[in-house]
Amino acid sequence: MHFNGFNKTDFEAMEKGGLSSRMSAIQSLIQPEFSSLADIFVPFLSEIIGQDFYPHIARHLRRTVNPPDSTWIAFSCDRRSYKKYPHFQFGIWRTHLFFWLAFIEEYPAKKQLSSELQAHTREIFKQIPEDFAWSGDHMSPTFMSQSEMDIEDLRQMFIRLGQFKKSELLCGITVPEDDPLAGNGEVLAEYLKQKTEILLPLYWKGIQSMEKGL
Repeated sequence: MHFNGFNKTDFEAMEKGGLSSRMSAIQSLIQPEFSSLADIFVPFLSEIIGQDFYPHIARHLRRTVNPPDSTWIAFSCDRRSYKKYPHFQFGIWRTHLFFWLAFIEEYPAKKQLSSELQAHTREIFKQIPEDFAWSGDHMSPTFMSQSEMDIEDLRQMFIRLGQFKKSELLCGITVPEDDPLAGNGEVLAEYLKQKTEILLPLYWKGIQSMEKGL
């Protein structure tokens, strides 16, 4: 299938009332686009990282009443899961698309990674472009733009990662719903590939921190 990107109808799907209605819209409109992106992104990630990657589309199976405010596809090096690994996460809120390199609650080496990131905060701050963003919660639509942060802001995010059991760290980009890029699948896919390469040093720090924790 061709990756078309996301239009006004897709974003509006994320505000449909009721679990059944919203999930029906997600399954019919959004998840097919996720699958099309996976056809492009899985071989790309497998090649540049040097090991097999696998797609994981969020199914939201545990929800029984409240509909999801966001939905996503994750790409990880494990066929069965993604949550405990550094992974790439692409998805949609009502207001924007997001593409994160994510270390979420289940990632087991947060203390090791926190120490590594703190030791290289200045270097990382210089390497991450101003159009990138950071977040401490993959279930929240809020984020901090790199352009509005200073080194101390970033250091505090790294410190927090190692202090709290449920802490998370995400770095990547967002695309507003009214940005023409959101609706141009071919250009969007290439854009995400470019941003992935910028995130690779952080990805490898996450993998190495896991290996140190074994």
